[in-house]
Amino acid sequence: MEREMIIMIKTKLNLGPDEFKVIREIILAHPKIQRSRKFCQIVCIIGAIIMGIDTLTSFLDHLTGNALISLVLVIIFIWGAKVGLYYEQDLIFKIIQNKSLDNLKNGTIEYIFDSDGVTTISEPEYVTSKYKWDAFQWWCVFKNYIYLQTSTKKIVLVKKSNLTPEDYESLISLLSTHVQQKEICH
Repeated sequence: MEREMIIMIKTKLNLGPDEFKVIREIILAHPKIQRSRKFCQIVCIIGAIIMGIDTLTSFLDHLTGNALISLVLVIIFIWGAKVGLYYEQDLIFKIIQNKSLDNLKNGTIEYIFDSDGVTTISEPEYVTSKYKWDAFQWWCVFKNYIYLQTSTKKIVLVKKSNLTPEDYESLISLLSTHVQQKEICH
């Protein structure tokens, strides 16, 4: 008779600015968010080309005022296509995060991983939640964190440096057995 090895991993995460930033970066790496950003970049590039043509024709017609306004718009469109859209989305997610996670800003979350699923204990309120493995859609490793997401968009974020090498290997094994790994976290 073969005995099943019981795995239980406990870890805590102190939520701070770094953790919230990592969550935003993972959200911004999601394919749907990237697609919408790519679409808006294309619109900005088309706008820059149109305004570039308008700048050129305004200079040729000696309409310096119109040409300068068009040139400023070309620069704004190019900036938007290059970095502005990413910063805008990051700012929007930061505002949403600040409003929705206000009660956890300086709290601690304890995670207990076992063969049944994940138990979370949020401090300072000591709210306990239990998630079975089938509640999780996917997981990934991102920078120094392991990220899990449920089908209801709840997240579990584990700092790798808070785990011993043995616990890290056991957790990866447990996750690989029960949850699909995604490659969206780069």
